[in-house]
Amino acid sequence: MKLSSLPRKLKRGLPYLKKEIRAIVSDRTPFFIAVPRTVHIWRDGPCNAKCIMCSYGFLPAEVLGKLWKSPFTDNLMPRVLNEIHELCGRGTLVSYMGGEPTTSRHLVDWIEQAGQLGLDFRFTTNGYIMDEEMARRLVTAGLFNIGISLESLDPGINETIRPFPDGTAKTLRCITLLLQERKRQNKHVSLNIKTVLTDINLESFLEIVKRFGKMDGVMCTPQIFEPLDGMPEATRNLLSVKDNHRLRQVTDQIRGLKREGYAIHVTDQALDDMVKQNQEDQRHAFTMSNKQLEMDSSQPACNIATDNLWIQDGAVKLCPYFPPVGNMVSDAKTTVKELWQSETARKTREQTRACRRLCTISCLRRTPLAHKVSTFLKIA
Repeated sequence: MKLSSLPRKLKRGLPYLKKEIRAIVSDRTPFFIAVPRTVHIWRDGPCNAKCIMCSYGFLPAEVLGKLWKSPFTDNLMPRVLNEIHELCGRGTLVSYMGGEPTTSRHLVDWIEQAGQLGLDFRFTTNGYIMDEEMARRLVTAGLFNIGISLESLDPGINETIRPFPDGTAKTLRCITLLLQERKRQNKHVSLNIKTVLTDINLESFLEIVKRFGKMDGVMCTPQIFEPLDGMPEATRNLLSVKDNHRLRQVTDQIRGLKREGYAIHVTDQALDDMVKQNQEDQRHAFTMSNKQLEMDSSQPACNIATDNLWIQDGAVKLCPYFPPVGNMVSDAKTTVKELWQSETARKTREQTRACRRLCTISCLRRTPLAHKVSTFLKIA
């Protein structure tokens, strides 16, 4: 991080820090004053790829057709962004996931609206259709952060997991175009290169980190592979990490790269949890949605419902694994703020705090304040 950029980063990070303080007060006292630091908008939508570790890669066409038609339609997004702002104010990350976001003709409009409201918009892409014009429009619109999915620098490995003609070169070109465009416009868009750790690309993440992990405003995020319900057995066997000692060696090397100054968005506890999960599920019987694995008893209560909110195809949730506290599609009169402050939400928070589920997905795993601050200073 350049010292000259520190004042700007601190100014942008102050609203986030205030939210963290409110969350701490809410978790440790009887007074609940927290508002979400991150709002995740998840919706079904079309994708231009069929990655084998994704349901889009193995579900039959008739089922996929239904997935592409979410009840959360495009015309609801402006309302949702306004209501997020009403609840959260500035210093809020809006994390969008809906198929392949770059296929949406409204994406830039949403980024622009979020910027006008003081919200920080981010999404994840495979980068296959990124070109100079799209990169220019995204950076101009005020995009805060963009995740880029890449499983390996080796096309033979990457395109086994993400089958797409010349897909590796297209994803790497996407990274280059965004880096060039943010430099040309002197905008501070951060890049998050995201890798799913599987049996066939485990060491590939280390190569990705060494290539990109010391670039200004770029970080790398690992996530352990977790099978999905209905996934073909052959795919599950191909991708599940077989040798836990090998996984431990890679996580130790990730720690070493972090100590050398590479920007890697993962805590030591999260790395331990990946190894723990793989060790306790040696038969790879569990799936992402259906697993009975618990975190160590020494870990504190879960606080995900204090500073996160999900809007999943219209259903408003405090955690993806708990029932919704309301629905924006079926109930247009009740606002997100009212749902967040509702008695149903209060009771759900009590349940999430008592939950001991071992969560290794990057948007669910536990993150200490010090790590959040360190990460923000790298990407802001």
